[in-house]
Amino acid sequence: MRHVHREGVYFRVCDPDWTDCGDTSHNRRMGGRWNPRGRFGALYLNATREVAAANARVNFAGEMHLLHDLRPEYRPDLQSFEVPAAEYLDAVTPEGVAELGLPAGYPGRVGWRRCQAVGLAAYEAGEPGVACRSAAEADAGDWVGEELALFDRGGAGTGARPRRRLKFSRWYPE
Repeated sequence: MRHVHREGVYFRVCDPDWTDCGDTSHNRRMGGRWNPRGRFGALYLNATREVAAANARVNFAGEMHLLHDLRPEYRPDLQSFEVPAAEYLDAVTPEGVAELGLPAGYPGRVGWRRCQAVGLAAYEAGEPGVACRSAAEADAGDWVGEELALFDRGGAGTGARPRRRLKFSRWYPE
């Protein structure tokens, strides 16, 4: 499997009521793009604030109200994390995407089931996580940036350390 080196500050959009934005227990129960329901948790992070903003907007796609329709105190926070240096499974480069058996237009129109199978194999192989193209606001062949899915290994956690948390008005682009 191909790998890419990643480290540094990454971001997570989180509900203002969450006490621990790094908690993966809900994600473990419900599943996510790279982790099947009930198998293991994953901490999904954004490489930039722009990708985080795109994910915040996607959370309201198809809803009766939009992100800015929410009262200010209900708009999402942004938690930064320090991600340890590691070689992560490559779902970013064309070569990495092809080696994983994903179509060239990934992430557009690629369902979770397909990614979850890749994530499960990577988790079982001891990989720390997956560096991937962001699916937020993506169309086939057009993606806005990167995300990082860090696998939660129980007692060892994800390895990411929480840093600064910002209220919506301090992080979301105008």
